[in-house]
Amino acid sequence: MITATNATKRFEDITAVDHICAEVQNASVYGLIGSNGAGKSTLLKLIAGYLAPTGGAVAVCGEALRPCQTSARIGCLIEHPAVNPALTGFENVMVRALAQGLPDPKTSVAEVMEAVGLREAGRDRAKGYSLGMKQRLGLALALIGHPDVLLLDEPFNGLDPEGVRLVRRLLENLATQRECAVLVSSHVLDQLERLVDRYGILR
Repeated sequence: MITATNATKRFEDITAVDHICAEVQNASVYGLIGSNGAGKSTLLKLIAGYLAPTGGAVAVCGEALRPCQTSARIGCLIEHPAVNPALTGFENVMVRALAQGLPDPKTSVAEVMEAVGLREAGRDRAKGYSLGMKQRLGLALALIGHPDVLLLDEPFNGLDPEGVRLVRRLLENLATQRECAVLVSSHVLDQLERLVDRYGILR
């Protein structure tokens, strides 16, 4: 589902990602670990199409992506959730659903808000959300449209223990029941150990 072949990204004299080769299969959870500054977020942005690689290539679902090309089959939560604080949680996800042209956007939004535990809080404006609630809302934005590939950067950030368990079970179900390919970077190694099938280590 995801193939990176010698993926490289340089910023002037800094090489952030250096000839990375990786493969993520469907129905699996791939854990990406490494210290701060190792290039995890940059690699996720290359796969998502947010950055153009300096060298190498990335393919998603068998399609080789052109520089800065993204795919409708990818759902992303990379770094900070793209949340509009002036809108309610439900409205934030509805904007994404409408942009994707989903046939029944209201039902789709309700499903993902339920899945991330924000069914009641979805009526509140996002500016009042805690860090953990914003993280859940970012996950809901990534899940809308039933992507085949999910790219998650520190998805457990700011979550309480109940939220961590909810997200872990959700990702397990996406991989096993929907055969989604999940690539997740995290420093919460005890949660990754319970979740992932394979690891990639960047240094």
